[in-house]
Amino acid sequence: MAILMAMNTKNGNGHHLTEQLRAVADPTRRRILRMLGEKGHCSIGESTGLCARDIEAKIKLSQPTVSHHMKILADAGLITGQRRGQWTWYRRDETAVRQMTKKFREEL
Repeated sequence: MAILMAMNTKNGNGHHLTEQLRAVADPTRRRILRMLGEKGHCSIGESTGLCARDIEAKIKLSQPTVSHHMKILADAGLITGQRRGQWTWYRRDETAVRQMTKKFREEL
């Protein structure tokens, strides 16, 4: 019980560890997070991150499904999105990912 209570505490970014763990429990969202951490794959010329269209093409899912996954990851504080013309460019929040990993290890 103490572990569950501790896991519900907020990390440094104000997001619950449990919410973040739920977000990364899905294999598709873990794959998206990995892809967002890779360099040089963004079609709009950014060195890191991907636009939504890149994500759709790489994981072969529809736009609504990708949007659903991105919302969960954003709500958990693990990614950020920024409008670039007609596209949304997403990138991984490296600090939040490191803090989540650290907090998870501490809780175990």
